[in-house]
Amino acid sequence: MPGAPTKALTSDHVVHDDGSVAFACSQDDALWPWTVIGPHHPGAIQAASYWLSVECAMALGGWDPDKWSALTWTRWSCGEPGAGRMARGRYERTRIEGKESFSIQLYDAQDAPICRLDGRGVVFRTRDFAQWRSSAKDRGEQLRSDRFAYAGHEALGIAPGELPFLGPLDGSAGSAATGLLDHANAMPPAHPWLDGSGDHVNSAHLAEVARQFVSLLCAGQPFRVTAAEMRFDRYVELGVPFTVERTEGDDETAVDMAIRQSGRVCTQISYRISPEDPETGKRQI
Repeated sequence: MPGAPTKALTSDHVVHDDGSVAFACSQDDALWPWTVIGPHHPGAIQAASYWLSVECAMALGGWDPDKWSALTWTRWSCGEPGAGRMARGRYERTRIEGKESFSIQLYDAQDAPICRLDGRGVVFRTRDFAQWRSSAKDRGEQLRSDRFAYAGHEALGIAPGELPFLGPLDGSAGSAATGLLDHANAMPPAHPWLDGSGDHVNSAHLAEVARQFVSLLCAGQPFRVTAAEMRFDRYVELGVPFTVERTEGDDETAVDMAIRQSGRVCTQISYRISPEDPETGKRQI
């Protein structure tokens, strides 16, 4: 998105000789409500990804507020259960699979590792992006969330006050679901912790869509996501129904998903999952 951010998740940046950036994380719950839902929640990790990568790029002098950009790929792996909220981290530019990328290590206040996050994106330097997006957003059947039949909160694994994004499982093997996100259920003030550009469904929304889908597959039984990989090929539009389908196998510890909208695959997501933490009995996500 073009334009300078109006708030900052990170502070106290220290640029090291090797080009890495150390930073502290805001503890302001009002500005960053997703920081209190659990450090290993997929939506929280994806929400953090945007702010961390942009603000550290700014600290390095490599962010152009007049250019549109988009995340195209990300992956992350979580530390052990029981870590606290993000308190500090380290950002570095890397090459992954021969492509320019970034990597971030996040820690809590006691220096327990929260997660390692990798990602890469694209900057639209020549395209009239605003005009292109204006025409692209008109594609697909429009529908309002208040007219959509969502699955129950328990089946989706959502807490009181959170909002559903998916209908019940359907498909011949019960391995697909239809969903819908719009401003009325995916943006503040309606949603308690999700936010976004308002131009399209953002990566944090898609991470939560995938988590709700896994909850449907698990019949509402508690689990936590321990690692993920997400690839973004096309924008998912707000106000247009989409489908999520499991694409491979029946492995109880891994779920591969594809999100389709208007007949095209937009996003591919893989989650590694584990049951609820048996030591604490506490649901981690």
